[in-house]
Amino acid sequence: KGVWSPKRIPNPDYKGVWVHPEIPNPDYVADDQLHAVCGVKPCTHVGFELWQVKSSTMFDDIMVTDDLAEATKFAEETYFAKKDNEKLMYDKVMGGDTYDKVMNGIDEDEDEFDMDSMMMGGDEL
Repeated sequence: KGVWSPKRIPNPDYKGVWVHPEIPNPDYVADDQLHAVCGVKPCTHVGFELWQVKSSTMFDDIMVTDDLAEATKFAEETYFAKKDNEKLMYDKVMGGDTYDKVMNGIDEDEDEFDMDSMMMGGDEL
């Protein structure tokens, strides 16, 4: 029988492919500096569109820079200052054993999730 194709019903009102009409906008003014959203002053805010996998994902201490030294200092003052306590809180809520080991004075030499190794460096910025 060959290749299947749907039955076609004749449409006597068909006028061809629809073309969007160009309607003039009297309020439009061309702006050749549209890309310079902050003007001559430096920008103070940045917007992110984040697609998250879990509904409970949270972000804090976000920094945008091209200076590795500044980023490292910021990471030490924010992320590295909070990470151990945040990990303890997480383990306590999620029933992990890190919380119990620290509270009972057990030294945890082998951490299966080493957060210290996550520090950025080099070309990864």
